[in-house]
Amino acid sequence: MKKILLGTVGLMALGLATSANAADMRARAPAYKAPVAVLAVYNWTGFYVGGQVGGLWGTTDAVSGPFPGVINQSYSYNLSGVAGGLHAGYNYQFSNLVVGAEADIEASSVDNTGIGTLGYTHQTRMPWLGSVRARVGYAMDNTLLYVTGGWAYGHVEITKATAPGAAPFAQFDDTRSGWTLGGGVEHAFAPNWTGRIEYRYTDLGTTDFTSVAANSQDSSTVKFHAVRAGISYKFGGPVVARY
Repeated sequence: MKKILLGTVGLMALGLATSANAADMRARAPAYKAPVAVLAVYNWTGFYVGGQVGGLWGTTDAVSGPFPGVINQSYSYNLSGVAGGLHAGYNYQFSNLVVGAEADIEASSVDNTGIGTLGYTHQTRMPWLGSVRARVGYAMDNTLLYVTGGWAYGHVEITKATAPGAAPFAQFDDTRSGWTLGGGVEHAFAPNWTGRIEYRYTDLGTTDFTSVAANSQDSSTVKFHAVRAGISYKFGGPVVARY
């Protein structure tokens, strides 16, 4: 009987020791940690080049008459055409804020004619135009909402005739300066490629022309709206890691 009792007590002690040891091992086991998620976020920082095309519409307002100093006729007519060309720029991204600068140069098909209050014709051509602008935007990963504005310029040619179909008696041309302001949305559809849609309003100001030989003077204002679609290639790394 003593042997049985001693054996039973020994087995119970061994069981308690084993249970305590298992509990201690469980207590000392390291807690499980889920892996840290790494999110790839598009990075807008870098140089880029691209092309754009769009339509523009606006107005020419002008007054003219004999030279010097006698204004006897006014004009106001619509402008419209297609413009397309190249652009280049640089962006720098701070968190969700993107700032940068961009320049563009375009050819234009604008060639419109209006009839003045005395029946003379007034023709406006704008064979090329361009701009140098700042851009500020808000990035939502690979989509950028931005505003843009700055210096605009363009070559404007004015031709006048005494009646529709008549040979012109005076022609003036000059490269004008003004301003442009607008905004758009740009989306990165591939690691280094973005597409955009942009609206801008441009005012090339008022320019006075005179021709002593034709005894003619002219003062005209050119203002227009434009909507452009563009595509750009961005140099540099397309993404950054965010934890």
